[in-house]
Amino acid sequence: MILPHSFTAAILLLVASFVCLGSWAALFKWTGKAWRFELFYYDFGVGAILLAVVAAYTLGTLGSDLSFSDRMMVAGHTAQAMLVAAGFLFNLGNMLLLACVSLTGMAVAFPLSIGVALLVSSFWNFHAENFFLLVAAIILLLASAIVSSAAARLRAAARLRARLAAKPRPKTDSKRNPQPLKARRTSKGIFTGVLGGILMGLVPPLAHRGMGGEFGLGGYAAMLMFAIGIIVSTIFFNFYFVNISIEGGPIGFKAYFRGTPGQHFLGFASGALLVLGLLCALLARSVPRTAGVDPALLTAIPVASVFLAVFWGLAAWKEFAKPSSGARPALAIALLLFAGGLALFSISV
Repeated sequence: MILPHSFTAAILLLVASFVCLGSWAALFKWTGKAWRFELFYYDFGVGAILLAVVAAYTLGTLGSDLSFSDRMMVAGHTAQAMLVAAGFLFNLGNMLLLACVSLTGMAVAFPLSIGVALLVSSFWNFHAENFFLLVAAIILLLASAIVSSAAARLRAAARLRARLAAKPRPKTDSKRNPQPLKARRTSKGIFTGVLGGILMGLVPPLAHRGMGGEFGLGGYAAMLMFAIGIIVSTIFFNFYFVNISIEGGPIGFKAYFRGTPGQHFLGFASGALLVLGLLCALLARSVPRTAGVDPALLTAIPVASVFLAVFWGLAAWKEFAKPSSGARPALAIALLLFAGGLALFSISV
């Protein structure tokens, strides 16, 4: 299989990972407000497994290193099962992240969910020499999650006030108050984002057990097993999500066939983009130590894709464009706290 062996190759893979991981959810936003995330995710799962299969049977079989199939035989069934379980768990968290994007927007969902994921994964990395760094990282990431939630609530309150000011409520409709509904939507978005982050934070130990050591799965084989977990998780959970009404009422599977070709294509591309980003991050980690890549960069650059996702939310969909009481400053503070927590986390692991 083809692996990076130089500093330049590793950096290029990290940059590709940054772009892919920061942009996959933007494709969901491009499908339009009418296309529910549950329907989008059927295509997403298919795109994820297709990209993993193509990568494994092309780049994973070329070159002088062991092919992905050889790696799978050497690693054994236990390592394969660990990566499938990691993909299964990650995908459930990712589905909840996408639900949070649908409810609160990208600018809030990504720093909230990924910040919580880093917070949870910090507990798996405690050592005597990095204790104080990780404690500081946990404090900053926890503060970032709290302030991100506050930014979401402030933005929702400002949008509600603007809507009521533009269209005054008639007296005959005084019993109907959209504020509780808006508050429930924001609270639901925050809850799904936090829960999704917790689940994704539990993934690293499983993935490490499948890939760690001399006989662990390589990048291509690991990503194929991971993608199998994604598609299985999609099939298993998405039929549940379409009926529990995270956003809107229950929908039947027939609604999937009412999507346009463009909406389906964006779903396929989004899943492929996410898996490509994860694969690039994994391959960058396989670079020899003699290449001189700082280990902190291997963690920091892919996770820093959160800032690209926030950029998409702010620049493309103007999520915080309208004046709101404290929402934009709160988001800025949350991002600064996230950046500090990420820096300390990357140095300590």
